[in-house]
Amino acid sequence: MSKLERIEYRPEIQQVEESLYTLGNGYLGIRGCFEEGYPSGDTIRGCYINGTYERVPMMHAEMAYGFPTVQDKQPRVMDIQTINVYLDGEPARLLEGHYEAYHRMLAFETGESVRRYRYITCTGTVGKVCFRRLVSQLDRHLAVFRVEIDYDGQIEVRSLVDGNVENYSNRNDPRTGQGHTKLTSVISVGIDRETISLALKTQSTEIEVAALVEHRIFSEAQTFVKSEVKGTLAETHIVGRGCLTVEKWCVLSDSLRVENPQLFNREHIKSLAEKTYEMLIKEQQAYYQDIRATLGIEVRGDETVNQALQFMQFQLMQSVGRDAYSNVSAKGLSGEGYEGHYFWDTEIYILPVLIHTQPERAKALLDYRHRILPYAKERALKLGHRKGAKYAWRTISGIECSGYFPAGTAQYHINADIAYAFLLYYQMTDDLKYMLDKGFEVLLETARIWMDMGHFKEGVFMIQDVTGPDEYTAVVNNNYYTNVMAKYHLEWVVKLDDIFQNSSYSGAYKSLRDALLMDDSELSLMKIASETMFLPYDEKRQFYAQDDSFLSKPVWPFENPMYQRRPLLLHYHPLCIYRHQVLKQADTILAHMLLEQYAEPPEICNAFDYYEQITTHDSSLSSCIYGIMASRCGMSEKAYRYFMESVKLDLENTHGNTKDGLHMANIAGALMSIIYGFGGFRVIEGKISLRPQLPEKWDSYVFSLIYKKSILKVEVGESVFIRRLSGEPVDLILDGQKMTI
Repeated sequence: MSKLERIEYRPEIQQVEESLYTLGNGYLGIRGCFEEGYPSGDTIRGCYINGTYERVPMMHAEMAYGFPTVQDKQPRVMDIQTINVYLDGEPARLLEGHYEAYHRMLAFETGESVRRYRYITCTGTVGKVCFRRLVSQLDRHLAVFRVEIDYDGQIEVRSLVDGNVENYSNRNDPRTGQGHTKLTSVISVGIDRETISLALKTQSTEIEVAALVEHRIFSEAQTFVKSEVKGTLAETHIVGRGCLTVEKWCVLSDSLRVENPQLFNREHIKSLAEKTYEMLIKEQQAYYQDIRATLGIEVRGDETVNQALQFMQFQLMQSVGRDAYSNVSAKGLSGEGYEGHYFWDTEIYILPVLIHTQPERAKALLDYRHRILPYAKERALKLGHRKGAKYAWRTISGIECSGYFPAGTAQYHINADIAYAFLLYYQMTDDLKYMLDKGFEVLLETARIWMDMGHFKEGVFMIQDVTGPDEYTAVVNNNYYTNVMAKYHLEWVVKLDDIFQNSSYSGAYKSLRDALLMDDSELSLMKIASETMFLPYDEKRQFYAQDDSFLSKPVWPFENPMYQRRPLLLHYHPLCIYRHQVLKQADTILAHMLLEQYAEPPEICNAFDYYEQITTHDSSLSSCIYGIMASRCGMSEKAYRYFMESVKLDLENTHGNTKDGLHMANIAGALMSIIYGFGGFRVIEGKISLRPQLPEKWDSYVFSLIYKKSILKVEVGESVFIRRLSGEPVDLILDGQKMTI
C-alpha cells in the first residue's frame, strides 16, 4: 500500500508533520495534529473551509490612491480534532518513557490516517491506543475521527468541539500572517441528545460556519456518557473499561454555499445514520482507485521517488476547490501560510495537471475566476484603466490583498496566466460551449487591459511598468514573460472570435459580442498588438532579455559572504535586490516552457544557461521549471537534480517553512516534471506532442492524459508505449513524427 509512514515521534518537527499528514477534500481541510495534544512544543491546530474569508484592515506606512484598505484572510474554524484519552486518570500522551511501539501512517489508497502506540502508566500497566481519521472525498461536509483503546482498567475519553480559535501569525515572516488572528466568534453552542452543535461567524463578512458532531460508542462493557457546554466549547465525557471505541462524526457547512448551515447539518447527519466507518473506507478506496486510473503518475525502479509522487498526487487532489467559491491557495488546506490566498500558482502550475487528468475539477477552478470577474473589473477602474478587468495578484473573495504593489499588483501577468489556463482547457477539451458561457468573457475583459496600458511606438507594441514572475525584479518595462503571454492572449481572443462566428454558436456569440460592447475595430487593434508585440532580445548573447534594463544591471555578488544569506527577501532591502541581476524564480525560462513556439531551441537553451546562474530558487515555484527546461535542453542529469529538489521540498522541509503548509505549486510542478519534463509533453495550437526521455535511475515511468474525451496512457521505458484506453483516435507528434493512436 502506498503510504507516508513514521515509526518515531520527533517533537521538533511536529508542526511540519501536521502539514504532511493533512487530510482534506477540496472543501474541508484538517491539519494532522495529534488528537490528544502534545507533551510540549508548538502546534498550528488548524481546520479550514475553502473559500471562507474574513476581511481585516490593511495598514500602510504611507498611503496612496488605489492601495487596498482591507484584505481577505482565511479563518481557522472550530477545533473538531481534540480527543483526550485517560487511562486510570493519566493522560495518555507521548511523554518520554511512557510510550512504546509508535507508528503513524497516511494511506494514499484509502485516504485514512492511522496513529497508534502503547501507553505505559505510572503503575506499569500498558494500554493500546489507536487514532484513525478520514475526510470523506464523496461527502465534502464529512470528517470522522475514531479512537480505539484496549486497557485493563478505567478508560476516559473527553471529546471536545472548541470555538475559541485564532489564526497563526509571525511578524518576522512576510509569508505568514502578521496580525489579526481573531477572525471569528462563537454565535451558538448547544447539545441535543448527545449531539453537539457549534456555530461561528466571521466578524466583518458575517460568514457562518457550523459544525455538528455525533459520537458513536462501541464497547462490550457498560459506558457512561455525558455532554456539557463550557463557555465556547462543548465536551463529551465517555467512561468505560476493557475495549472501548469512540467515533466522532463531524459535519461542517458554511453560509456561502447553504442558506442555513445549522439546519443543513441537522438534516445531513440524519442521512449518515446507516453509514459505518468501514463503509467509508471502502468508498474512499474506490474513489482513489478511479483517481489513479486518470491521474496515474507512477515511477518504477525507485520506490522512494514513487512514494513521494503518490504523496504529491494525494495531497494535490485534497486541496483542489470543488466549486465556484473556492480555488487552491498557496498552501492548499494544509496550513495558514500566505493567509489562505489564491495566486497565479493555480493557473500556471496546478491547472495544467488537472486539465490533463481531471478536467471537470479544472473547470471548477475556472468557474471561480469567472465568478470573481466583477471584482477584477472594479479593480481595473481603481488602477486607472478605462475598461477591462485586472485580476488581483492574491485574493480569496476577488479583492486585491497585496499590500506591496511592486511585487504584487504590478504583476499584471496574472491576467495572461488566467487566460492561458482557459485556453489550455479549451485546447485539451474542445469545450467551445464553456468558452461561450464563461471563458470568452474572461479572455476579452482581461485582454482589454493590455490595450489600455500598452502603447505602440515605432511600429511595435510595448507594455511598461510591470513585474514579471521574478519578484526580485520589480516595475520594469517590457518584461518578456508578460509581453509574450499577452501576445498569446491577444492572438487567441482574435482566433476565438473567428471560431465562434463559424460555429453552431454564432447566434449566441453575436449576442455575447453585443453584451460585451465589442466591435471589429477593437479586435483588429488586438491583432496588430499581438503581431507587433515587443520582445526584448539580446543580439550578442542570442537570447531574450528578461526586460529592457535587466541585462544592464550588475550581477548579484554571489561570491561575497555578505550577500549569501537566503532567502534574499528576508535579509536584504528590496531596492538592494532590484538593482542587481538576480532572480527569485524562473521568469523568461517559464515563458519558454509555456510558449516555446515563440523562440528557437538554441535561444531557449542559451537563456537557460544564462538565467540559471543568477537564480536563487528562493521561491518554491522555481526548481521544477528549471528541471523541465533542463530536460528540454537535453541536460538530463541537471533535470533530475532539479526534479529531486522539488520532490524533497516538503517531505524534507528544505525551505524551512513546511510547518505553514505544503507548497502546492511545487507539488504540482513536480508532477508536471514527469509530464512536461521527462515526458516532453506540449500542446501548441491544439496539437499535442511528446519527447520522452528516461532518467538513468528509473526502469520506467507512466502517466495518463485526457485529450478531447480520449484517455491516453504513456509508458516510457527502454521503449515508449502509448495506449488509448478510451475515446476516439488521437493524432499526436512523438519525437517529431506524426502518428495516430
